[in-house]
Amino acid sequence: MSGQIFWICEPCPAADEPGAAADSLPQLPAGWTLSRLDTAQALQSQPSPTLLIVDQLQQQAVPELAALGSHSIRVLTVPDCQDEQLLPYIADFHLFYPQPLQPQALEQLIQIAQALAVLRLPLACHQQLLACTHLPVIPPVIQQLQQLLLDPDVRIDRLADVIEQDLVLSARLLQLANSAYMGFNHDTASVQMAISRLGLSLLYGLLLALSVAPALAGDRRTTDSELASMQLASSCRQVGQWLGLDNAALEQIVVAALFHQLGMALLQGATGDISAIDPAQAGAFMLTLWGFAPGLAAILLQQQALVTCADRPLALCLYLARQRQTAAVPDAALDAVLTARGLRAYWPAAPVTPIGG
Repeated sequence: MSGQIFWICEPCPAADEPGAAADSLPQLPAGWTLSRLDTAQALQSQPSPTLLIVDQLQQQAVPELAALGSHSIRVLTVPDCQDEQLLPYIADFHLFYPQPLQPQALEQLIQIAQALAVLRLPLACHQQLLACTHLPVIPPVIQQLQQLLLDPDVRIDRLADVIEQDLVLSARLLQLANSAYMGFNHDTASVQMAISRLGLSLLYGLLLALSVAPALAGDRRTTDSELASMQLASSCRQVGQWLGLDNAALEQIVVAALFHQLGMALLQGATGDISAIDPAQAGAFMLTLWGFAPGLAAILLQQQALVTCADRPLALCLYLARQRQTAAVPDAALDAVLTARGLRAYWPAAPVTPIGG
């Protein structure tokens, strides 16, 4: 894919100033261009860029820049990625990075844009998701954890130290690990034990879901939203076991289930036009925007219909778990899949065919 990047700062560095040289930036993929602009120059530019990166923002320019980038991935760099620094801008930007933006961070942003393109969401859906003005921000503790998990040899005690910086989050993690939904036979007494039992990819997905669910659902609905997420995740784990999925696959499917519910919460709280979006698409969008491996987003999109997931075990697992939660009697197509997979006994009885029908 090709893409355009607007990098806005005040004042915009001249070509001969330090930091403006091309060798200070990573090599862009073929078809990508980068323009360094000040706010006035950006507002006169068309069309909307793929990536809109803003440095040294003047708060009065936020509405105009947000409108310029209504169909862009909007990124703000700030001196300190703490909640109090981000609150004025949460509704208008998708991602936040420390100043100055490092070359590897720009590479990561381009990869996110490319991954979103690979999702091949319908254009109207893609644009409506980018235009959403209330996507939650990943808390600093989750960003630290994400960086640590890039190291395959990271120590569990180091991960536990980072999680325990957030007392509320670590307490909720232990509460979840000890709930019936996770199915452990013995109490989980510490964050380190929770990490060992959950596995790293499931750990990260659970922590991210626990962190952003309140922002999506609102305080009054947080408990109900989390309960629905855990119920679907638990059902996925059970169906996955019936399908014979291994532990790595079970971790993936539980995270996918959580993001399906987060997608639903996003739509329930959305303002503006969301007519082209469904929960799976919203969940896949968030997974991709936040840097998860593309396979998880694919599971969400494939499980939307039986015809697209019947031969894909992980997507089928999520589809079956959602169908099973409705307690609806399966139709002929689903009944055939259940029978072929040896799962018919776990579903309601088939409907009685009327005489002469």
